[in-house]
Amino acid sequence: MLNTVIKILRLFGVNRAVSYGLLAQVWGLGAGLITMLIIAIRFSGEQQGFYYTFSSLLALQVFFELGLVSVISTFASHEFAKLAWGEGGLVSGDPVALRRFSALLQKTSRWFGFAAILLVVGLVPVGLLFFNLKDAGPLGYTWRLPWILAVCGTACNLLVTPFFAVISGSGDVIAVNRRQLIGMVVGFSISWLVIGLNGGLYAISAVSLGKAVVSWCYLYRDKPALLALAWNGSGARKATGGPEETISWSQEIWPLQWKMALSWISGYFIFQLFNPVLFHYHGAVVAGQMGMTLAATNALLAASITLVNSKSPEFGKLVAVRDWQALDRLFYKVLSQSIMLVVPGALAGWGAIYLLQLHFRLGQRFIPASQAAYLLAAACIITAVYAFAVYLRAHKQEPLVLLSLVTALVQGGATWFLGKNYTSKEVALGFLCVNLLSFPFVYLIWQRCRALWHQPYTLPAASKDLS
Repeated sequence: MLNTVIKILRLFGVNRAVSYGLLAQVWGLGAGLITMLIIAIRFSGEQQGFYYTFSSLLALQVFFELGLVSVISTFASHEFAKLAWGEGGLVSGDPVALRRFSALLQKTSRWFGFAAILLVVGLVPVGLLFFNLKDAGPLGYTWRLPWILAVCGTACNLLVTPFFAVISGSGDVIAVNRRQLIGMVVGFSISWLVIGLNGGLYAISAVSLGKAVVSWCYLYRDKPALLALAWNGSGARKATGGPEETISWSQEIWPLQWKMALSWISGYFIFQLFNPVLFHYHGAVVAGQMGMTLAATNALLAASITLVNSKSPEFGKLVAVRDWQALDRLFYKVLSQSIMLVVPGALAGWGAIYLLQLHFRLGQRFIPASQAAYLLAAACIITAVYAFAVYLRAHKQEPLVLLSLVTALVQGGATWFLGKNYTSKEVALGFLCVNLLSFPFVYLIWQRCRALWHQPYTLPAASKDLS
């Protein structure tokens, strides 16, 4: 029996890194369900709408990240083909690679420090203005301070982003996923405590605070040398004796970053406009129903792409050494495993919402199950698209940027038009249709780039790699 379980786990690619990632997503899914239950019991419909619309507006942080997270991880994976971790987060190895890694970390750390300040200065007034446009009903103005604290908590987590991006890119996905798991446990636990003490909307900032505390504690305890490298570059100078500036932002990072930034910003208009639009045109209650359904859908999506994220550093290293055959084999394996997770998960999620709405009052806090099916089906498509995108980005390229912009314009326009003139049903159906239409273009771009970049290697057929 045990051997059978082990074989099944290996079939799904569950090693230690994936185990922590899946545990984090399983916890996130379970904690999300518990949070939904607590919100349904303790929050009014209006409070629920504010809660999930807060989350959608906080996602505007992508405008401050500017696509750097994936860029950092990709560049770090290429340098770590010649580097290794030492005690206390000390990085050692090839002198040139170490200087480049050090410069990458220092430049991006400075940028994220500046971006965190910009986020607070920019996002706080945006939220105050947006929510002031809508009558808060019985909530009055009690949402103002929770909003400000939620933005500050998001900024604290933004500061730590470059460190875990390079750790992930190095291949130490175990540490990243473990930190994510502990951060989610602490964050959600504090959030539930706040809600239990009638803290209401302060629960959102509690989640951010918990994650930030765990992240910084991990770095100070396990990676102090990495912090020193970011702040003064002492590790690189001592190890190599060479100049600190060895990586060109304008020539190496920026050509990929601006494309990634446009892709990530496009993602906001594709995935995050639902709640603000419905909040504005249909009120907090409808926005809350959509928000709760999206929370469940996003939890499933996050779990399904964990396998892809765990292998992303390996993609980068295989690209660095130009081992195209191994890269393709690994990609097809991870893609099939992700699909095998997301499809049954979508069916189970739809069934759960259907049964809740059939037998329990809690079910009314979601959009109808027939509408939720559109969102869950879209999650299956997005899982495959995400895998293709990670494969392409491992080459330090972003060929999907134009498609992302077009999709964002179409999806954003559809969400606004359908949300203004119709209901959540049309908004969810529009989301599915846009994803169905964009998927063939993603596949064709991936196929063309793969053939072009890997010449003169003759590409194996997908069926061979999967066999």
